Amino acid sequence: MRAAALAFGAAMVAASVGPAAAQPAGEAMTPEEATAKICSGCHSTQIVMDTPRDYDAWHQTVQDMIDRGAQGTQDDFALVMQFLYENMTTIDVNHADEEDLMTILKTTKPVADAIIARRSKKAFKDIADLENAVPGLDAALLEAKKRMIHFQQ
Repeated sequence: MRAAALAFGAAMVAASVGPAAAQPAGEAMTPEEATAKICSGCHSTQIVMDTPRDYDAWHQTVQDMIDRGAQGTQDDFALVMQFLYENMTTIDVNHADEEDLMTILKTTKPVADAIIARRSKKAFKDIADLENAVPGLDAALLEAKKRMIHFQQ
């Protein structure tokens, strides 16, 4: 569901985008490259990295930047939204859907399903509880994203 929302959101954001230089054929950008290209035109990418937000807040932020003159193609903004979703979006482990768990925590479907099964019996308290209860999670990733991971009861 989030993938469809991501594509739709990027299309809505990009609807107000004016023409921009096209990426040369055969030189597809990564989401990280698109984010650096578009966002660094006005500010450092560190601002993005220092401000994790939920998906809807990122969508609004990107729209605000377009309204202020950010330039890019619809595909560029779709890549920016993909980067923000995968890397800078906050997540409430006790309430997130399977797709968000898989994407934001960069895990597999069986691990996401194990998170959902465990939390249906007992909510997670913190990252240590999550790591101890669910094998297969990347401890280094969880540490790197700890300020984005929440556990609402």
